[in-house]
Amino acid sequence: MKSEGRRILVVDDDPEIAAMLGRSLTRHGFQTDTTSSPNEALVLARQAAYDAAVVDLVMPEQNGVHLASALRVVTPGLPVAILTGYTRSPLLEDAEGPGLRVFAKPVAIQDVVDFIEAELA
Repeated sequence: MKSEGRRILVVDDDPEIAAMLGRSLTRHGFQTDTTSSPNEALVLARQAAYDAAVVDLVMPEQNGVHLASALRVVTPGLPVAILTGYTRSPLLEDAEGPGLRVFAKPVAIQDVVDFIEAELA
């Protein structure tokens, strides 16, 4: 399994969603760390090596596009899956590019897994 031993950072301002995503990714063989704070996510990213991140788009401290950019400063080229229920948000204009992918909520976890595994291949 390609995901075995890969470490994923999961960030969603709803702690229950963050935990659910973390559990789902763990079932696919990933090691996960979850947080409901974008600021804490940056602290975690400076302390541990992550292979990819899954982040919510709309969060109070910082939106997911800005967080993705900040995470990629810490870990250049980090694949980031951005999850959103706001598929027509103007924030999404900056959310496309190599290693970035936007997924509409509710998301099929297999789609996120496939994205991460393809990026890490």
